[in-house]
Amino acid sequence: MHILVVIGQTTFVTHDMNYDTYYKLCCEQYNTDINTNFYQKPVQVYESDFFGLEYINIVNSLAKKVKTDFDYDNDCDCDGLFTKQVNIWKYSDDIDSLCNIIVPYLEANKYGCHLYVDKIYIYRTNKIKTRQSSYEWHYDNNPDEIVKNLIYLNNVNEQNSPYEFLRNNDKQGVLGNCTRRGTETWYPAPNNSRVGHLIDNLIKTGYTTKRVVGPKGTMVSFINNSIHRANPIIDGYRDVINIRVKPCLHKAPKYVSPQYTTSYEFSGVVNKDPTLAWNSKI
Repeated sequence: MHILVVIGQTTFVTHDMNYDTYYKLCCEQYNTDINTNFYQKPVQVYESDFFGLEYINIVNSLAKKVKTDFDYDNDCDCDGLFTKQVNIWKYSDDIDSLCNIIVPYLEANKYGCHLYVDKIYIYRTNKIKTRQSSYEWHYDNNPDEIVKNLIYLNNVNEQNSPYEFLRNNDKQGVLGNCTRRGTETWYPAPNNSRVGHLIDNLIKTGYTTKRVVGPKGTMVSFINNSIHRANPIIDGYRDVINIRVKPCLHKAPKYVSPQYTTSYEFSGVVNKDPTLAWNSKI
């Protein structure tokens, strides 16, 4: 398959393309000299007041609505591990407002290119008896250029399911070995990208783990292949919105839209063709 990619006055003809190559083209199109160190800081934590008062007000508005719907089982589906909100667009005003604050910041300070929101999850963590699925150490095994932005919708402490990630000797997040990189590389990860059997030995060599606790509005922005896990609820509950972004060559009509932003109705695996951006559902 031939793909036409236009950068300025130049047209590139490619056969297959991985996301890292596409990301470089997106940065060239964005025409910025920003040195984002994108891959060097896989996990970044933003305090609840980092984005200012407007952000806090939006989070409070969304959190109140989400809590009510989870408390009264409105438009919810429970898989035993998480209770999922299946009608995210009932919160469209708050979602638009959040994305209009977060995504431009990530464009200018994380990526250095245009972005759009391809996936949003809103869910509540449930009590479980045995760690499984997202509660195990894992990475998502989408291309490294896919970033999730996890926002706490209530105060989170050690008792109510803090996000936890693996850190190297420099206290930075650690990326798993991605095997789904794009049209040139796309195959299953070893052990379904579960890496719990490696953690003890890594800790012996100086690696550490970090649980992110903080008030409502705390945001964890992480490359999806950062090694991480959720922790089981001991007491209380945890509500979150998870906003996933992808790089794109051209500015989207809106950062988030039902026309190209999906939730649980589609698989979380991105399309292996990175050029299919906001003009496609998946």
